[in-house]
Amino acid sequence: MKGLMIMENNVLLATFKNQLSAFEALADIKAKYLGENYVITQAAVVKKENDSLSFKDGFEVNANGNIGFLNGGLLGGLIGIIGGPLGVIFGGTIGALLGESHGEKADKKVVGIFEDVSKYLVNDHYALILLTSESDTSELDNFLNKYEAETILRKDASIVRKDLELAEEYERKLKTDVEYKELKQKFENKSKEIKSNLDNFSEKVKANAEAFTEDLTKFVLDLKNKFKK
Repeated sequence: MKGLMIMENNVLLATFKNQLSAFEALADIKAKYLGENYVITQAAVVKKENDSLSFKDGFEVNANGNIGFLNGGLLGGLIGIIGGPLGVIFGGTIGALLGESHGEKADKKVVGIFEDVSKYLVNDHYALILLTSESDTSELDNFLNKYEAETILRKDASIVRKDLELAEEYERKLKTDVEYKELKQKFENKSKEIKSNLDNFSEKVKANAEAFTEDLTKFVLDLKNKFKK
């Protein structure tokens, strides 16, 4: 087995202050996705603005070596989570929120990659995120340093995938909870409104029996219209 290269699958995050540097690095890596010691299968440039991540450009390489637009996969899911509703709380209160639902051990696991992104990618700066298999990290490091990368860090891709799965599970739970709370609040508000309408209607009936039929018809029509909204 002598000479066998051991490839490590990593998610690499390189941050840049300069927009041009980030896009030049992406264009260059797209042309050189296969190096002596690395293979890039997904790449994306993102920007952090107002504590939220936005996707700018990217690509993926399929099994046949053809390059196409980044469409899902590990990086797509990662960017979707950080750039979505949970983005504003990653690296902040997400630890406490996840701890309540999944326990301290799960909390520490999920914060990993998201906390790093929050910590090292500051507002108005750019990042190049790569999904790469490497036998030697120095080749990509030297490549990225040509573009004056501020920070270069790596996470085991399998751990990132687990982090992402846990975050997606939490996002689904949070969405369900939010929808439930909104539905419950809407129902309670509507119930109060109906009760108020009924009380008002009762007073009208007592005050003017002759208007009963007209008021009842109007009340029912109004009620139907409100529930249609």
